[in-house]
Amino acid sequence: MIHGHETSFRTEPLPRNLEPLDGYFGTFFELMRQTLAAGGSELGLAMSLFSLAVSTRATNVLEIGRFKGLSTLALASALKFIDMGWEESSHHKQRPDIDYPAFEAPRQRRLISIDPVPTAEATALIERAGLTKYVAFVNHRSDAVKVQGELDLLFIDGDHSYEGCARDVMQYVPFVRPGGYFILHDYYGWFDKNGVNNSPIKKVVDEIPHDRFQRILIDTGYPSFVIFHRPKR
Repeated sequence: MIHGHETSFRTEPLPRNLEPLDGYFGTFFELMRQTLAAGGSELGLAMSLFSLAVSTRATNVLEIGRFKGLSTLALASALKFIDMGWEESSHHKQRPDIDYPAFEAPRQRRLISIDPVPTAEATALIERAGLTKYVAFVNHRSDAVKVQGELDLLFIDGDHSYEGCARDVMQYVPFVRPGGYFILHDYYGWFDKNGVNNSPIKKVVDEIPHDRFQRILIDTGYPSFVIFHRPKR
């Protein structure tokens, strides 16, 4: 699979994704399914982004690469869900390193979404979902953007060349807080005639030091992704 910019991909109809969804799963799942598109991410990625952001009660999130807004929808929806809140049993609150009142307190949550080629579909999707207050659209190249503060979660799915992906890792991973996470999408792709995976993203992943970052490959059966954890000091 050769990846150019997403907008160069030929539109492919996916009629099953437009069929009504069982009401049990709600608007969010329906919007995710409807947003799947050629050149974009697979559903498993969006599900995992949502889950990871909610599980860690993320506050500051940044994504590089937006296309038609699937990852943007997943991450912003997670921030909304965290704001809605839930209660955990007191039995779960045993860790001496966690200040639970502070950990569970309301905060201003924000997703910075970076992409130099904005699409009307992504903007319309976030507006339709009522998530505009959670998303700051930054329509510039990632190497022209300066980050302030720490990130709880970083999603890298922008320039798919080896040089571009490595640059994003070098530029943005230092802002991931100790205990935070970053994700690289498209671990598989660019297969040659012998079926060898020549993904530039895999090459970047393999060069990230194992002794500095714990990682897990989530094999979705499609492009797939790797989640990295930055250990606490």
